[in-house]
Amino acid sequence: MKGTGTIPENIELIASELEANGNSPILKTIFDGFPDGILVVDRFFKAVIANKAFEKLVNKTPAEIEDKSCYYICHDSNTVCGDCQADNVFMNMHPPSRIRKCQMTGSDKQFEIFNFPIKNSDGEIHYMIEYIKDITDKQNLEKELMERRRLAIIGEMAAKTSHEIRNPLNAMEGAAHYLLEEFSDEPKIQKYLGLIKEQISRLNDVTSDLLKVAKPRKNIGEKDYINSTLIKSLEIVEYMIGDKDIEIELFLDETLPKIKFDQSAMQEVFVNILKNASDAVTEKGRIEVVGQLRQRKGEDFVEVSIIDNGIGIEPADTEKVFETFYTTKDHGTGLGLPIVNDLMKTHGGYIFMEGEPGGGTCVVLGLPVE
Repeated sequence: MKGTGTIPENIELIASELEANGNSPILKTIFDGFPDGILVVDRFFKAVIANKAFEKLVNKTPAEIEDKSCYYICHDSNTVCGDCQADNVFMNMHPPSRIRKCQMTGSDKQFEIFNFPIKNSDGEIHYMIEYIKDITDKQNLEKELMERRRLAIIGEMAAKTSHEIRNPLNAMEGAAHYLLEEFSDEPKIQKYLGLIKEQISRLNDVTSDLLKVAKPRKNIGEKDYINSTLIKSLEIVEYMIGDKDIEIELFLDETLPKIKFDQSAMQEVFVNILKNASDAVTEKGRIEVVGQLRQRKGEDFVEVSIIDNGIGIEPADTEKVFETFYTTKDHGTGLGLPIVNDLMKTHGGYIFMEGEPGGGTCVVLGLPVE
């Protein structure tokens, strides 16, 4: 057996030799030595041989893989995958790789999948290789680097403009306050001056949010019970909701342990999420707040779920809403949830969102138990 140099060609050669010579221990060792998943299937999509990395990916034994269809092995499905390249491969073509997002061992993974034909000595193609490379870490790193670049740009912009914006805003707010007192008996003037002050306050909030996104807090605070901060946040949101008919129910585990967190930061997190929930529900809306101890990947977290029965969210938006400047609201800035996300990361925690259009939304926040 002579190596050709490239990984795809070497895999094809080794797989061909294995098919021709049976289970050669040396060839099988080389085959199993590839760090990425390799599966060989026939024209009927039946698995012929798989390496150790593939077995680990799908969490199945050789007996659970052999003679089973590839779509059943990978996805517990009884139908061929929609983006399957088998027809092209068996026509002696090398289709381009494709990216697929899959749920593996309880977490989302991203794979780049390559397909190659295996030819016998007569040049006939009876088998196909699926070469599966886990690119989850690479994709996450690229996404993180892009976000860092974006934050660096925002930080530079915020630092340069916030001072220049706030000075005239403060002057305008002072003038509006003076005129409100000067024309206290003029309802129409009072109305428009009130509107001016409201919009000045909104611009100040946007400027503050830009600075928070650019320079997230690093202080994690002291150990305390999360329930008390959560209840304080609810009191603030109830005031903000006003007369809107929303029922808020608490299901908080009173035995939750003390955890280390910044009270001011977590209050900001809870108020933001609760306010979003109140904006999403119509009259006679319902919001549930659930606090419990949860184990994820072998570690304990205090987990708070905020669930509403509002307008819901498109599944494709559940990750995008944490990107800077992305918003699903008509008048949103796209800064609130990125700030929340940064604060959760600073605490060593997590946040994710689930929902569907018309089916409400659930936001899950977790803080580590030390």
